[in-house]
Amino acid sequence: MSIRTFWTILIKILGLWMIYRTLTVLPELISNLYFLYENGDSKELVGLFSSILIAVLFFCVIIRLFLFKTLWIIEKLKLDKGFETETIEIQSNENRIITIALIVIGGFIFIDNLPILLKEIAVFFRDKAQFKDYPKSGWIVFFFCKSILGYLLMTNSFRIAKFIKK
Repeated sequence: MSIRTFWTILIKILGLWMIYRTLTVLPELISNLYFLYENGDSKELVGLFSSILIAVLFFCVIIRLFLFKTLWIIEKLKLDKGFETETIEIQSNENRIITIALIVIGGFIFIDNLPILLKEIAVFFRDKAQFKDYPKSGWIVFFFCKSILGYLLMTNSFRIAKFIKK
């Protein structure tokens, strides 16, 4: 494997990890926005909304660069220069390594969110409330979606790796 391929794989894995972190941070920011909206604090609401918008744009740019413009990053940062050899001895191709990284990230997402989802569902059934009246129903949906996302990353990792490689 060449040095450039190694850096390409590493940067794409970091981009995938950034997507996961975005999915974790964004709902927290939105819940803060909703809290300020409910309290009627319009000055802080505008400031927080603009901060969230800037953060989302920043995450989108970084993720786009890391997943789809990796060669540009490697060239600008000169990551493939200064090595004694041109190759690294790893007997695997780029798709396989990205697939393995997707499986690990998907497994981490799934394992991280499934217990929280089950706990929230147990509390929901214990309270015997209707889903629309339950105050944490949004969080149940959120943890359910993240668990499904982790599962889908694990099971469809080869297709996603092919898409990222394009």
